[in-house]
Amino acid sequence: MDLDTQHNAQTQVPDYYDVLQCSHRSTQDQIHRSYRQLALQHHPDKTSSNNPQWDVIREAYETIGDDLKRAQYDRWRMSKLPVPFKQWVRSQAHAVHWAFDYQRAIQSDQKKWWDARERREGAGDLYEKFRHYEI
Repeated sequence: MDLDTQHNAQTQVPDYYDVLQCSHRSTQDQIHRSYRQLALQHHPDKTSSNNPQWDVIREAYETIGDDLKRAQYDRWRMSKLPVPFKQWVRSQAHAVHWAFDYQRAIQSDQKKWWDARERREGAGDLYEKFRHYEI
């Protein structure tokens, strides 16, 4: 993927909230009502021709109509990453993030060394931000 394609990846994909004519603050009930209104207008059973807009509406509802997918979509949307949403979701399926309990895993004398190291380096805040996906 060249730089221009990467840069425009988010701008080429329609915003699912705009497609469903709602806001990112909308409740699931509001999203569902908006989807039903659009379905009455654009569903292939209701119109005589094959409407390509229906596929986008259906995809938008499948994504933000589900709480888990909506959370993923919101994270992707706020990240401004130059990767299409579907590709980003596939990449997240392969990422592994392990939590590690240092209190139980490190012996007491090693724990003293570890705590002193963190105080010296000041890595605690940076590490916590990394673990919570803030950076």
